[in-house]
Formats: sequence, C-alpha cells, structure tokens
Amino acid sequence: MHVMELVKWQSQNNVLDIDMVNAVDGILPDLEKLPGFISQVLYKDSNGTWVDIYLWKTEEQAIASNDLMADKQSFIKLMSLLKPETVSIEFLYPTTQS
Repeated sequence: MHVMELVKWQSQNNVLDIDMVNAVDGILPDLEKLPGFISQVLYKDSNGTWVDIYLWKTEEQAIASNDLMADKQSFIKLMSLLKPETVSIEFLYPTTQS
C-alpha cells in the first residue's frame, strides 16, 4: 500500500500560473531521488488554490522528504512563490483497492 500526501497552498500575488507549474516541475528531479517517492500531480481549483498530490510508500518517508528537500534550490524557489500561511498538508490512506 501507499500513502497520499495532499498539499494545498495559494500563490503570492502576481505569480503567474506558468511560473508555479515550472517551479513544481523543477522539484521533481530532486523528489525522484528521495526514498519512497512514487509520483506527483499538480492541480489548481476554481478558487485559485493549488493542490499537489504526492504518492509515497510510507507516511514516514513523506514527512522526511520535507527535511531532505529544505536546502534544495528547487524547493527554495517553489517556497518563494507561495504564501506560507496558506499551506496545509494532509495524509490520506487507501481503504479499498480495485
């Protein structure tokens, strides 16, 4: 089984969608090197909230990824584009599998 990490945030004022998409795409090479990383998909809802969905092998690996990414230039760039006070992180667990 795997765990889904659901990360939501709002961008800073005047950040273009393409800049946010490029910044999220920019962290992928670093994420792909981390233990337990499976995949990532970025969405944006009708209210302007970004929703990034990550799949990890375990919650522990997902949580550890924050410290492992903290000093990466790709992550620092992404963080500069968002409003830190709007960030939320949730973990979801599969209840069924088909």
